[in-house]
Amino acid sequence: MLMKNTRYVIAFGFAVVLALLIAIAVIAVREMGSVNRQLLAIFEHHSMNTDLVFTMHRAARERALLLHAMTITTDPFDKDERFIRFNEMATEFAIAREKLLKMEVTPAERAILMKQGEALAVSVPLQNRVGELIMAGRTAEANRVLLNDAIPAQNMVLDQLTELINLQVRLGREQITRAANAYRYAYAFMTLLGAAAFLVGVVIALYVARRAAQAENALFHEKELAQVTLHSIGDAVITTDTAGRIGYLNPVAEQMTGWQAAAAQGEPLNRVFNIIDENTRDPIAPRSGAADKADAAIPGSEHVLLIRKDGQEFVIENSSAPIRDSDGRVIGSVLVFRDVTRARFLAQQLTWHASHDALTGLVNRREFEHQLRQLLENAETLDKHHALLYIDLDQFKIVNDTCGHVAGDELLRQLATILGSKLRESDILARLGGDEFGVLLEGCPLDQAQRIANELREAVQDFRFVWLDKVFEVGVSIGLVAIDAAGGHDLASVLSAADEACYAAKDRGRNRVHVYQPDDTELAQRHGEMQWVTRINRAFDEGRFRLYSQSIVPLAGARGDASHYEILLRMIDESGDVVPPMAFIPAAERYGIMPAIDRWVVRTLFQQHGQFLRDTAADNGGGVLFAVNLSGATVNDDKFMDYLRDQIALHRIPPQVLCFEITETAAITSLNKASYFMYKLKQVGCRFALDDFGSGMSSFAYLKNLPVDFLKIDGSFVVDMTHDPVDYALVEAINRIGHVLGIRTIAESAETPAILAALAELGVDYVQGDAVGAPALLDQFIAPATRRPPAATRGKRPSKPKV
Repeated sequence: MLMKNTRYVIAFGFAVVLALLIAIAVIAVREMGSVNRQLLAIFEHHSMNTDLVFTMHRAARERALLLHAMTITTDPFDKDERFIRFNEMATEFAIAREKLLKMEVTPAERAILMKQGEALAVSVPLQNRVGELIMAGRTAEANRVLLNDAIPAQNMVLDQLTELINLQVRLGREQITRAANAYRYAYAFMTLLGAAAFLVGVVIALYVARRAAQAENALFHEKELAQVTLHSIGDAVITTDTAGRIGYLNPVAEQMTGWQAAAAQGEPLNRVFNIIDENTRDPIAPRSGAADKADAAIPGSEHVLLIRKDGQEFVIENSSAPIRDSDGRVIGSVLVFRDVTRARFLAQQLTWHASHDALTGLVNRREFEHQLRQLLENAETLDKHHALLYIDLDQFKIVNDTCGHVAGDELLRQLATILGSKLRESDILARLGGDEFGVLLEGCPLDQAQRIANELREAVQDFRFVWLDKVFEVGVSIGLVAIDAAGGHDLASVLSAADEACYAAKDRGRNRVHVYQPDDTELAQRHGEMQWVTRINRAFDEGRFRLYSQSIVPLAGARGDASHYEILLRMIDESGDVVPPMAFIPAAERYGIMPAIDRWVVRTLFQQHGQFLRDTAADNGGGVLFAVNLSGATVNDDKFMDYLRDQIALHRIPPQVLCFEITETAAITSLNKASYFMYKLKQVGCRFALDDFGSGMSSFAYLKNLPVDFLKIDGSFVVDMTHDPVDYALVEAINRIGHVLGIRTIAESAETPAILAALAELGVDYVQGDAVGAPALLDQFIAPATRRPPAATRGKRPSKPKV
């Protein structure tokens, strides 16, 4: 009975155990299946969301990089290819976002996507606008929109994507935690059932162990999936434990630090992540989020350089955040960083171009005015003394017109180097536009500023610009303005004063420094070239132009034997004083009045003194010449030749008594027209002189093509020839070449007997200057009996030219 009962009991017990085993099996399979399904769902949802978000992030960043690349590329095909890629990235971004919106997302994710949509509504039109500007060739405007608007808007989009990534990481962690909790519940329940079925413990234990191993394998698989996700992230990622020792590096972090993950594991963070301050080069202690109590990322320091293991440096942006377990305890930290070297370089380039001149590399006008404002404030508040130099080149147009803009650009670059070499490190040299430069002398009293200004002037004066077979002399006119607390100037008034001082230097003969004084009578008279236009017109209305003459005398023993007289023009101002020609001629040249002035000179000379010219020609057989100056604008005037012929015929002027003087600069600037003009008038008996020779290009080659009879040696060489061997040699060379070409020479500015003796020794043909005769009114030179005008013109006042 006992055995029977025992069998029943054993059978019953076996049945119970079997039932328990079946129950354990059913429950275990169901619970493990549920956990597996949860984990699989988490993985699939997380993977798909992550892939779409990173696709959007990559497309957004690549669009921004393509815009940067398009602004600096000069290859139109490369620019088109990048523009096509730019549009493809927009399509890829839109498709990924649309897929993400269709997926099952949490309210928090959807809220971020909505914010991102608002940011996109701002960013995309701006980026498209930049792309259109670039493709339209408006690169400067594209750079401005890109820096000021498109990049900040794009950063807002990237910030929303980063926030979405962080949210997905947190949601994945929460879902994994819930799955783990379900697993622990199932594991506990199976353990209880296993205890109840202790009699079959081995079988149940093996079964439970096997199921536990399967669950662990599933969790390990999830860990591997998480690592794969970290490998696919475009930013560098480093994880550490609570002690700050490295546990993991993703491939981007390996590449940027130069450390392999296996070698870096267990190393202190500051050994692998070696960062310094970009400006001071001081080491920076890496900031770890492990000890922080907040879950938000901790931004890293600005201006950070990462030094790779091999010494290469990267400019980076970085942040860190704590890693917590399911109980909220900090178990480590994650450090995320990315290389922004290229972006920083592009930003610095854009900043540099915004404040510098592309041709010379000097500060541009905008930055110059900014620095000038600071000096004005500094002078007023701290009672400091500064100075402003306004520099204008005197011969730049000759280089541009004769050799082209390429030569002019090279001249500006060389002059920028010369001027910069004469300044202090604290001074600011800028190109203000065209052939104008500006200098700010900080902490510089007026006397020292005058010395520096003259050093700059002398350095440019000593410079010779060589282009192909031509040599040019260049001068500068400099306006100097003192900046101090007593001045009370604003930006506009200081610049205006400097401009007036510079033009005063030009009016006084160029190649000089003029210091601005508020009560300067010269500046008050000038006050802008337009004022001279009004004064010239008023002088014509009031009959205040006068003809003067100066003798051109043959030297004893020279080849020249005819007497010359140069006809000069003077203007009488409102006060009755004589205005020198260099005070109003530059304004007349700039505003196109010279052709009218030259016509007035010719008409007045012929009308009032035609009889004297005819008598002189008859008495001397044409041996006397009257030289009339013609401007470059007049020579280029196609109608002037006909006008001159008509005047000669109308007043019956013998052409052989006329000699027209054309400056070297005017002749070279329009060589073909000047040659044609000379040949045509020489056919009727007129003669020509090349004036101010040596002040311009100083090349003898073109003399072969100009039918000139006289070569006038520039007075700047003659004045100093008795004590300057270089000037003496230049006068000698010009005289010798002129004689070889069959051209008689005239030396200007012969002021002393010593100069006359030196010129005679060299064999110069003629001299002109105070040593042989100062300029005098033509009315005083010509006797009243011989200067009566013809009946047709007697008693008439000269008509005013149309200016």
